[in-house]
Amino acid sequence: MWVACTCARGDSDKSGAQVALLAESKARLRHVSGDVRLKRAAGDDWIAAPDNTLLLANDKVRTLRGASAIIEFGNGSVVTLGADALIGIAETNPPPGRDRTDMTLLRGQVDAELEEPARQSLSVSTPTATIRAGREIVFQ
Repeated sequence: MWVACTCARGDSDKSGAQVALLAESKARLRHVSGDVRLKRAAGDDWIAAPDNTLLLANDKVRTLRGASAIIEFGNGSVVTLGADALIGIAETNPPPGRDRTDMTLLRGQVDAELEEPARQSLSVSTPTATIRAGREIVFQ
């Protein structure tokens, strides 16, 4: 689990934009292996996604052939992206009539793990279904 803190030593060197990015982040990209790409919600281009990249609402992450990455959500949920996967980080405020989801799986496979299922949850949408869980799950 990762925790964001703005009172740590050295935070005074951060720009206002960096502090805002940290506050708005939904998840963090970890253990990046191979060619992993990120498309920011406000951007048009796919860029390389290094380890520790903060993920915001509506960002997309894609793993290319042979690549993998782990996404850690703020509640401690962990999702492992396999090769050739494409996911989107969900919005904070969904449109009226739609349930909140943590991520959307657009292509590929993800493995999800909750260390404390009694306190954690994960919701994954696909083009045809939404799955909510409070224990170890695998989506294909």
